[in-house]
Amino acid sequence: MNRIFDQAQLDEMGKRTLDRVLDAIDAGDPAEAKRLAQRMYNEFVSMHDLYRDWLTGTLSEVGRRYGDEALEAVMTDGIRAWWTPMSRKLPKGPEHFEQRVKMFVAGLRGHLQPMDIVEDDEKIEIRMKPCGSGGRQIMHGRYEGPDAFLKVERAQRMTYGRENVPVYCTHEIAMERVDVENDGHPFVITEPAEELGKGYCTLCIYKDPKNIPEKYYTRLGLRKPSG
Repeated sequence: MNRIFDQAQLDEMGKRTLDRVLDAIDAGDPAEAKRLAQRMYNEFVSMHDLYRDWLTGTLSEVGRRYGDEALEAVMTDGIRAWWTPMSRKLPKGPEHFEQRVKMFVAGLRGHLQPMDIVEDDEKIEIRMKPCGSGGRQIMHGRYEGPDAFLKVERAQRMTYGRENVPVYCTHEIAMERVDVENDGHPFVITEPAEELGKGYCTLCIYKDPKNIPEKYYTRLGLRKPSG
């Protein structure tokens, strides 16, 4: 039999990189642990981008074949399917605000990019620098050339009233609308960068939903609840 690998090599390839990192730490080999940590990052960001682009390619085809109305409906139903059960895991009530923020930021760390987080009296502001999903797509030229993903041309609700918005980025409005459906107010509000892919979008979490400005409901096509 013409074997390329021996069994030890096959067993080593089959190990999780995390287990190899931990083994290197236990063995007192920090250089190897650092090398494997970088390898683990490269593995995960590649899979992250694969699924991001797979989703974006699918949404692009929905928009091209069936138009903006169908795209927004599919986007909203898709967001509802994963964001609703996830948001229900977040503890409710002002006494749990700190925990909610920490849980949400933990999810954002899955994009594997650094964040700049600041707080004022009313809210928490989070900026990923750069955005690990839509922002990096734009930076990497995925909306240019013959194989470009879709840009939503017409200014409308799902584009924050802008023209030519990358289709991936239109999910933010859907998340806010689903939150209003479920809780009466958005949990996270996105302030899009002046130039997507070059500036940084800001995610805002208000400590008291009553302080969310009216304009954020207006752009959803809704009215701010009274009281």
